[in-house]
Amino acid sequence: MTQRKNTFRILIAILFAFGMSLGASAQNEKPKSAKKQYKEFQKLQEDRKDQQERAMDQKRAKHERLQSKETKKRMKKNERKMKRLQKNKHCETFFQRLFKKKPR
Repeated sequence: MTQRKNTFRILIAILFAFGMSLGASAQNEKPKSAKKQYKEFQKLQEDRKDQQERAMDQKRAKHERLQSKETKKRMKKNERKMKRLQKNKHCETFFQRLFKKKPR
């Protein structure tokens, strides 16, 4: 029984010493500067953003593959229209506005 107690104490002492050596080695490492941490954070954010964009592009491409020809044509037309609106240009072309009947 006493031999078992001694073995248990030795085992605990070894584990404690091993744990202390790991903790001491972690404290010896230099902490990263704020600039370095910020750069790493920015890089991580960019990587995450790129990954999300790629996933969105893949989903959009899959969605377009599932559509019929007429739907694809309508989607393309609406996409062009939205780009024009986002650039603050007229929704209708010059000739469409010129020859449109005016309300009375």
